[in-house]
Amino acid sequence: MRMNYGVSVSYYKAWRAKESVMKLLKGDADDSYALIPKFFSKLKEINPGSFTAYEIDPNGHFKYCFMAIASSIEGWRYCRPNIAVDGTFLKCKYGGTLLTAATMDGNSKIFPLAFSIVDSENDAS
Repeated sequence: MRMNYGVSVSYYKAWRAKESVMKLLKGDADDSYALIPKFFSKLKEINPGSFTAYEIDPNGHFKYCFMAIASSIEGWRYCRPNIAVDGTFLKCKYGGTLLTAATMDGNSKIFPLAFSIVDSENDAS
């Protein structure tokens, strides 16, 4: 900013400006998590045989969700009988962990089976 416009901006102000622009463009995490029930409903309508589940705590806040698309469920019959489960941390306002289950198909390619968002990797989730 200083070189292009001659204005000095602190890192914190630049970060806040970027965050507010991203919120205007993409919405925020609250809006996205609120759309999960509608998304799952449409997914099951458009893709019969899909399995979805989500849980909301007593305060109405998102807790967990799980999704397995019908084509992945059907395709499992033709894959190797090994499943790999892995997780990665979500770097957003609420955190959490994205878990994925995958296997190898007949061509030795990764075949996704299911996805889940949980608060952390533990037996309860």
